[in-house]
Amino acid sequence: MSRSRRRTWTELRKEMVASPARAFGTLYRRFQSAANEAYATRGWTGATLSHVQFLTEIDEEGTRLTDVATALGTTKQYAGKLARDLESKGFVTLGADRTDRRAVLARPTTRGRTFYEDACEVRATLEKDFLAPLSAPRRAAFVAVLEDLEAFAERRAGRSVAVIDRP
Repeated sequence: MSRSRRRTWTELRKEMVASPARAFGTLYRRFQSAANEAYATRGWTGATLSHVQFLTEIDEEGTRLTDVATALGTTKQYAGKLARDLESKGFVTLGADRTDRRAVLARPTTRGRTFYEDACEVRATLEKDFLAPLSAPRRAAFVAVLEDLEAFAERRAGRSVAVIDRP
């Protein structure tokens, strides 16, 4: 321990409650909960933001599960679990890669595309709702800072940062 004095539990909690990291986590959990609820309201029972994140990482021609795992920053086992769950919901098909029969490709189905289109609408609505309390300049500044922090986090994790033109 690098500190000479142990802080009290109350001091530690006060520090944690005021942490930006806690705010990030809270916003993410609230967004995730609202998104999952919206998917269910639209008839996508059991669909989650994790499923949307998986679908975001696959191409229509198919993407290897190992590539999905890397893009999501998770394990191949978890990507496989998500893939099997998506397959059971009819959102993706799983099949062997023609160039390497050991590799598994995930491809979106017509049902998966329909769900993904709904998920994009849900995301747009929730983003609008979550950002509504901010003025236009603060909204733009907030989004710019998030993009900078995301790029920093990706570089820190040793991942390349894709440059995306945003409106």
